[in-house]
Amino acid sequence: MDSPEKWQWLQWRTEVGDVWGVGRRLSKRLGHLGIKTAYDLAQANPKILRSHTNVNIERTIEELNGTSCLSLEEQPLAKKQIYCTRSFGEKLTDLQPILQAVTLYASRAAEKLRAQDSLVKSVHVFLHTSPHEPHYYSRSTIVQTPYPTDDTRLIVQLVKRAISELFLQGHRFLKAGVGLVELIPRSLGQGDMFTVGQPIRSGETMQTIDQINQRFGRGTLFLGAEGINKKWKMRQAFTSPAYTTRWEDLPRVVT
Repeated sequence: MDSPEKWQWLQWRTEVGDVWGVGRRLSKRLGHLGIKTAYDLAQANPKILRSHTNVNIERTIEELNGTSCLSLEEQPLAKKQIYCTRSFGEKLTDLQPILQAVTLYASRAAEKLRAQDSLVKSVHVFLHTSPHEPHYYSRSTIVQTPYPTDDTRLIVQLVKRAISELFLQGHRFLKAGVGLVELIPRSLGQGDMFTVGQPIRSGETMQTIDQINQRFGRGTLFLGAEGINKKWKMRQAFTSPAYTTRWEDLPRVVT
């Protein structure tokens, strides 16, 4: 595709709906304007077409004519916030199962944090009952870490302490969540004079746990604070079968 003749040959044979960024709905609108193929789109007036659609179409037209307008991202941008929230499988009235649940949520959020090579400085924790029940109760708080960290154990410690303060006896809690809300790149993390070396040692521990879980499956290693019998886990009785990862979910053909 190193010359206009070659890519125009392909444009003639490509439906406009197959062009990246167009899609089915927009292709119908373009069809009403007489644009059926990628070649038709490439020859259209970008300014006029933009008034009928959006600025992305103008850029697409430029791309089809050999002018680069959309830069390729070789690596997705790091998230600015990481949340893990779930509704409980059953409404909880005791603190202990809620502590187990938020331990899991904090662990999952910390895994994602390390995967994008970031550290967290502030953690958002919330807990609430069902809004459809009387005496709705909802509370949240933000806690600061003593130093930028990606250590699951430290994050869990802060989250459990926060949940214990948010919990109020006599309510049936439906949902809790953990959010890592103030993130910085690992390269900018620096402990104080009393914590020098601690983030490094904990990082090696967390790296080992992540490697084991990646090799043998998520949850192979986990904090004991998550508990074993997790009755609070979200109900997933109607999830789609995992055809590509679970033998028991493969469809069976009866002859």
